[in-house]
Amino acid sequence: MPPVNVRGKAMQDYARLTRSTVGRAVVLSDCKGQIPRGMSPPTQIIAALDDAAAANDRVVLATVVRITGSSYGGVGTRMVIRSDGSTVGIVSGGCLEADLAEHARQVRASGKAKVVTYDTRADDDAAWGLGLGCNGLIDVLLEPLEGSRAKSVAAMLEHARNASSPSVLATVIAAPDASVGSHMLIASSYMEASGDWPSTISDAVRKDSVGAFTETRRGMVLEYEDYAVAFEVVTPAIRLVVCGSGPDVAPLVRIATGLGWNITVVDHRSLEHSHPERFPGARVVDCLEPGHLHEAVALAPNTAAVVMSHHYARDLAYMRALLSSDVGYIGMLGPRARTERMLADIAAAGESVPRGDRVFSPVGLDIGGDGPDAIALSIVGEVSAVMTGSSAGHLRDQRGPLHQATDARARVT
Repeated sequence: MPPVNVRGKAMQDYARLTRSTVGRAVVLSDCKGQIPRGMSPPTQIIAALDDAAAANDRVVLATVVRITGSSYGGVGTRMVIRSDGSTVGIVSGGCLEADLAEHARQVRASGKAKVVTYDTRADDDAAWGLGLGCNGLIDVLLEPLEGSRAKSVAAMLEHARNASSPSVLATVIAAPDASVGSHMLIASSYMEASGDWPSTISDAVRKDSVGAFTETRRGMVLEYEDYAVAFEVVTPAIRLVVCGSGPDVAPLVRIATGLGWNITVVDHRSLEHSHPERFPGARVVDCLEPGHLHEAVALAPNTAAVVMSHHYARDLAYMRALLSSDVGYIGMLGPRARTERMLADIAAAGESVPRGDRVFSPVGLDIGGDGPDAIALSIVGEVSAVMTGSSAGHLRDQRGPLHQATDARARVT
């Protein structure tokens, strides 16, 4: 099957201009006519929906809403099919996209959402003329979106990606009325509905949404009288603060941006016009006093920080500020002896700062290789493992499900 055709339009307001008392931020991604290369799939979907709303293009959003057995992606994997037939995102690695595009044409014509089921468990050529080999049953919701509706869904997905903790997206996939394809985002402090959401089931859906966190990537489907609702856990993008702006920061930002992380680069110098080219997709703040880092960027438990300015006194000040914060991960570039010296200097100054298990020095996983790109890959791997509670071991050696349930501490209550 030919590869999926991915063509981008202009993404509006991809990065926002923000300011603080000691830091200035600049927009570092000026997307002129295209969705930026390297953007993560979730961010591409949001951008494509925003573009469709701006152009009043009636697109179809395909979303995996239920899985039995194995699949390429989990519940919540998405693809946008535009009116000209071009697509953004993939749901199956290329196996089902052509057939989904044909169903999307029918959905666009009818204006009604529907669920398409693909059963690849037989793994024979009779059904598809292909040996798919996925060995799973996949339900895909196709919903027509245009104008304000596309904008609403994009905003809901963006809210979930930028939240401080995981949330649950509930979607009606079967109903006696026009509510198929309507959504409700359920977070710890609020609920947000989109489409013709049936209010009569809201309380029950919110109560049952907690159970979605035990179902991992396969999601959960529950029935409420004549309605069937699919539940998807949406994990926020990892927030990464990089203290330093040397040449070795560029590959780190590039790889992390491709994963959809929310990245802030801290520079001790005044910002220059070269920053957008050096760190596309990131936000840069200048923080002349590293000790005031907490005033320039948010240092919360869901934030990881990597210190790599290559200047001892400055790195020491960054480390002191990070140890005094609630960040969940502190990576220190350089040899272990350098970090131990910093800790000793902090202790000698009479400061009692809890270290815990947050400090990783030398930073990164032992994956071999050399040079800035290999180091960046090593750092990204370790940050991802720590922030998601993964072991970073070989999947070959893992026994049991590959995708574990979301940490109960982050559940909606």
